[in-house]
Amino acid sequence: MIMKRSFVFPLIVLALTLLVIGCGSAGMTPVQMTGTMAMLQTGDAVNDQIVKFELTISSITLTGTGGTANTANLLSGSAEVEFTHEAGTFEPLSLSHIPPGTYSGATMTVSNPKVVAIVGGVATKLNATLASSTVNLTFSPNIMVGSTPLFINFDIDLPNSITISGSNATVTPTFKVSTSTVAADENNEDNNDGEIEDAHGSVTNITAPNFTIQTHSTTIIFATDSNTRFRGGLTALADLKVGDIVEVDAVTRPDGTSLAIKVEREGDHNGEEVEGVISALDSPLSKITIIHQMDSTGTSESPVTVDVAVNSSTVFSVRTDKLNVTAPPFDATHIGKGQRIEADAGNNTAPLLATKVKLREQALLGTVAASPAPTTSGFTLNVSPTSAFGTLSGVTSLPVTFANGATLKVTPTPGMNIRVRGLVFVNGTGYSMIAVLDDDNH
Repeated sequence: MIMKRSFVFPLIVLALTLLVIGCGSAGMTPVQMTGTMAMLQTGDAVNDQIVKFELTISSITLTGTGGTANTANLLSGSAEVEFTHEAGTFEPLSLSHIPPGTYSGATMTVSNPKVVAIVGGVATKLNATLASSTVNLTFSPNIMVGSTPLFINFDIDLPNSITISGSNATVTPTFKVSTSTVAADENNEDNNDGEIEDAHGSVTNITAPNFTIQTHSTTIIFATDSNTRFRGGLTALADLKVGDIVEVDAVTRPDGTSLAIKVEREGDHNGEEVEGVISALDSPLSKITIIHQMDSTGTSESPVTVDVAVNSSTVFSVRTDKLNVTAPPFDATHIGKGQRIEADAGNNTAPLLATKVKLREQALLGTVAASPAPTTSGFTLNVSPTSAFGTLSGVTSLPVTFANGATLKVTPTPGMNIRVRGLVFVNGTGYSMIAVLDDDNH
């Protein structure tokens, strides 16, 4: 399955947490404290020139219609969201409360846009300005809120949200909004209806059998049981410590709470986790330069690129359990520019020395080649040589194989514009992808 970071509806504890936050933030827009639990999520449609697009979202209110009043702010605090890595999936923005009723739109307050593109082969931070700090959205159809917890997915249309002129970028955020409820069968949950994959954060509380992590945008409470798998030096919840950086996979249970099925410790409070796209490598491999997308520090200002040192003790890994196929190698000799990776380090000062390097999913945009003829098991993807991936990797086409159980929203046909999300592998100068999703980038 694809890297999906969906979220949950912890009922009593999170409600009390949000109450404390909402009442204790002097000067902040009043927070909506009552109503049905709703998880607000964000996603992205790819702009192939952009490597990083970050935006601070400080408030979202819904516009009521047909006798329903407008909501107060649905966010308990400002959140920095990096959209590019979310292409083809959704991640949690905030657990909120929405009074039952009918809503025709939303008003969003945004600030501090950050855009990084490949200019002349170099990762460059553009001078980004907002057309307006207020984003008005119209729902089509209206959103109906009842008593059942739901997800509201804000999928940014990145190609139509950023206009680039030289070293400048004008940002006019444009979103498509959809809703869903918790899947009836937790074993078949997707990223938009309850499945949680690769949720990253720092542990802030442990109250057995639950633990809490803080992500960039929100607080997540997970339950554990006898079937929860612990990894990365953990054998049980008792081994977890406040301050640990963890990665969690979970499902949403029928009552709306989240149950962790895997908890992996990536480092302690002295460590750091950073994610991004590889822009440079030395040979033999001792240093990887990545274009920064996100990290575990939560700092508001981040560098354009980060250097990560590797040595003979660095472990390279791929989540093959999500592919259901035999994956090509990923190691110090099978790695290349344009791949998206995560580096886990035991230190949090430069230079970072990676204890682990993990291959991460990414989305590519291109057209389906006519030859070889595309099938439901795979096709050849032609990418633009001026795209960020094409510029970094130097390739203009690569074979795409669908993983078993991949979500195919469109059937590949020659000449079709298509977005695929999955893992990119390198063998010498050749690139390939095992995809877990395809769609039309909408």
